[in-house]
Amino acid sequence: MNMKRTMAAVLSAAMVLTAGAAALAADNTTANTPAAQQTVAVDPAQTAPYRLGAQATVTALDLTGEHPSITIETTDKQILQLNVSAETVVLDTKTGIAASLSEVKKGDQIYAYYSPAMTRSIPAQTACEAIVINLEKDHSAAKLLTAESVTQNVDGSVTVLAENGTLLLTVPADAAVAPYRTKNVVKNTDIRMGTRFFAWYDVVALSMPGQASTAKAVILPQQETEDTITIVHEGDIAIGEAKLEHGVVMVPLRKTAEALGFQVTWNGKENSVHLTNGTVQTSITMGQDSYYMATAIRGAVGMSAPSPLGAAAYEKNGTSWAPAELFNLLLEGKPVTLKGNTLYL
Repeated sequence: MNMKRTMAAVLSAAMVLTAGAAALAADNTTANTPAAQQTVAVDPAQTAPYRLGAQATVTALDLTGEHPSITIETTDKQILQLNVSAETVVLDTKTGIAASLSEVKKGDQIYAYYSPAMTRSIPAQTACEAIVINLEKDHSAAKLLTAESVTQNVDGSVTVLAENGTLLLTVPADAAVAPYRTKNVVKNTDIRMGTRFFAWYDVVALSMPGQASTAKAVILPQQETEDTITIVHEGDIAIGEAKLEHGVVMVPLRKTAEALGFQVTWNGKENSVHLTNGTVQTSITMGQDSYYMATAIRGAVGMSAPSPLGAAAYEKNGTSWAPAELFNLLLEGKPVTLKGNTLYL
């Protein structure tokens, strides 16, 4: 079971595409009329949280058996059995350094992040994504977030949409950003759509979405999803599938672009794809992690500096793939958002 995306996978399973959608995979053609397909309506109000979190007291541990687990009692008196594994992240909130499950003891106060999918047993069992230890009385535990969309700001900071669209978190250019369990050099711009990371903040502005800033973040290792990322357009229509590759959400270029109002032209000689909606345009060259936005208005001049988005575009089996964040570069309002296993356009 993929403990990070279990509940979202349940929702995605309801959005099964028919075989007609598979015909859309051959997107490196200049035809403007997509193949016939059926779509399934999905109520966005039913979007479930892809993780839950709670402060709790450890009441029992079984870390040596075939199915290791930690039993907790949350502050609202809920008893849960957290099923742990080698993938369960353990972090010391005071130091920001990776810890071990062996450091968790009966009676400890911890903050646990776990799947909302639970058994009906007593106690209820659920997959544990992360445990934060060494809690402080005067500060909140490190928050585990998944970036749903990311904006790079002119001052070098990045603003991350998270928590099912309810939080805008700013990570300044000078924030202390570190990797989990590695010595890699990372920075705030390594936080991209789909990145899991810890952030430290105590205050959230009362707005919608809430706003906060962090001076410290820990980026978790890139992981591939075992489940399909369903692309949903106009709020409730499943139109295709995306995928997570090396920590970057990749989308079928033609299908996504046309859904967002772009005309798509494949240039076989240049091995590139040109997109335009009459207002903005770009050309994406296969094999290059370099993307830009230019005006498409006749007589106007304007172009953004080319920038990487974490992965090169590529073509495979007649389909061009590019980072989903390309469309947030091209369009105002950041229209592409990842929530669990659903990518909303």
